[in-house]
Amino acid sequence: MLRVNGRKLGRVQSRQFFECVNKIYRENHRVVYRGDKKSVVLPAFGIKEKGFPNQFNEALFMMGPKARMFVSSDRQREFEINIAAAENDEFAKIFRMLSHLLKKEFPYSARRVAMTGFRAREEQLTRYFGDDGNFDDFVKRTGQLIGEHRIIMRDYYLALLHHMDKSQYYTDSFLLSTTTSFEQAHGFAWKEEEKDSTNPIILIGWVPKNFEGRLSAPDIRILRNRMEVDKTGLPVYNFSFFPRQEEVTLKGGLFPHYMLGYIHNDPRKGEVLEINPALLQTTADWDGVGLNIDQSSFHEYLRNSSFGRFFTVSQNDLRFEQHYRHL
Repeated sequence: MLRVNGRKLGRVQSRQFFECVNKIYRENHRVVYRGDKKSVVLPAFGIKEKGFPNQFNEALFMMGPKARMFVSSDRQREFEINIAAAENDEFAKIFRMLSHLLKKEFPYSARRVAMTGFRAREEQLTRYFGDDGNFDDFVKRTGQLIGEHRIIMRDYYLALLHHMDKSQYYTDSFLLSTTTSFEQAHGFAWKEEEKDSTNPIILIGWVPKNFEGRLSAPDIRILRNRMEVDKTGLPVYNFSFFPRQEEVTLKGGLFPHYMLGYIHNDPRKGEVLEINPALLQTTADWDGVGLNIDQSSFHEYLRNSSFGRFFTVSQNDLRFEQHYRHL
């Protein structure tokens, strides 16, 4: 059932919604899903259960879901990396964290199986970061990268750390996991939930094709398209720890400008798709890239949320900057 702000869509609105969805697919943008829990996302936006869906919609479609790092207002923590920073100190942290993770012995679990498979597939990278003597070489080689290549390479390695929830970086990550597989997202949303639970929520958005590797962390395909990585002498991986999850790792979060909406389970109506109301403000000549979001009240919503930080992105070059909320 399609709804906007809790109200059922009319015939004209439904047609407009599906025209927008068709345009997104025609432009070959990458549709992504994130399985989550209302018990997690509502408190992040400072919303109580009685404020769902209307108050939640207002906050969500104004701010968008954020990576876990932005929930905290703590100043720099040990393994945290600023979303705008890619200097030698950041790459030194990356080496130490990858070295620690790839040497770690996990008890028998899905993580252990994933790590064993990764080490077998990605022998060169595993050997490189397993040798502490390569620390200076890594910092030197990454230090020779210029401009956006430093950010691209940083995000490529951070995505690997983010994909393993037992890494040192995971809890302080500015990355947000999504997937191109609805089934995977559905599995995460409904994990450990009862059949009639109203707690699961599946967020739906897209990554514009020209922004892959800029609004999202690059995979090996994007990395090779954006730079001549083989000439750097840096180790690369082809597949992360859980390739079947079909992950797309977003930087900062899922922007409201690229949100279709979310699915939740209503106890009376069954599965409901709450759509981003900005979709209904589009015109026939909408380019299908991003939605026009009025964020003039952003800081008001931010003060009422649990987010202690936020980020901005320049329209011209998609440069990220990180900020602390002023209480």
